[in-house]
Amino acid sequence: MDELFLDIIPLLLLIVFGSCLRQKEYFEDAVIRKIIGFIGDFLVPCVIFTTIINLDIRSDHIVLSAAFFIFLLLLLLLSWLTYQFFRIQRQFFIFFSSAFAFGLMGIPLFSAVFGAENMEYLIALGVGHELFFAVVYIPAANIVLKGEAFNWKNTLRNLTSPLFCMVLAALILNLSGGKEILEATLAGACLLATITKAASITTVLTMVVVGYQLHFESLKNLRESILYVLFRYALSFGVGYALKWFVLDRLITPSPYFDHAYFTMLSQFGSTMLIILVGKYCSREDMEISSNAFVLNVLVGIAVYIAYVYCCA
Repeated sequence: MDELFLDIIPLLLLIVFGSCLRQKEYFEDAVIRKIIGFIGDFLVPCVIFTTIINLDIRSDHIVLSAAFFIFLLLLLLLSWLTYQFFRIQRQFFIFFSSAFAFGLMGIPLFSAVFGAENMEYLIALGVGHELFFAVVYIPAANIVLKGEAFNWKNTLRNLTSPLFCMVLAALILNLSGGKEILEATLAGACLLATITKAASITTVLTMVVVGYQLHFESLKNLRESILYVLFRYALSFGVGYALKWFVLDRLITPSPYFDHAYFTMLSQFGSTMLIILVGKYCSREDMEISSNAFVLNVLVGIAVYIAYVYCCA
């Protein structure tokens, strides 16, 4: 039990620290958005690179990535049908349930409790998530929210993001034996050590940023945000665990780390990209509601994760 608290309490204290910085208005909101972008564009790719390059890649991982991609497609379709059937006012609702905080929250929380060396299943899920984001989610969000026509060039541009480049580089080095060649040279060993050092600050910076974003203004908009959060958890856990019990558990080698990784992924929502797109193309009210829902999901996700870890400890 003491080890559990040593894993979780520091994360909560970092969130409190970030909230205190918010009270003092230590950073401008534009700076926080830049930091969030820095985490997503550079630090999270370093974490994923470090994990993949050391990963013993198996068929399980490929199956899991493909299955999670299909799962996210299903969530997007069900959200669109709900939006149409209930005539929901906010267009961003369509994209609310199919974006998970794989890098922003999933990696920091999982590695803090279960260890970075056990992230193989989480990374496999994350690869499916990032592929979905690049080829489906972002192009579809631009079409709906911005009114942009479909463009293959934009889709291909998403595949040249730092995250995808790092994933591709790690896979090539892993499968070709290039890692051992790099480690045998001083320059290569220093490069790998630098990437590992950059990955190590991801958790601390992420928790501080989460705390800094804790602010709620309109009670009416807050209630609407809460409804979206409840819908998201009901949909993702309902469909997600049906998929796990009836399909994935028959395909994936049984492992407690697979169970932990799957729960971690489903419990952690938060797409900063969706917030950015809503801020660019939707109303100020839409921005407040989506931001509230983002922060609420982070807080609920942490609370649910703590309860899960407590029950598993």
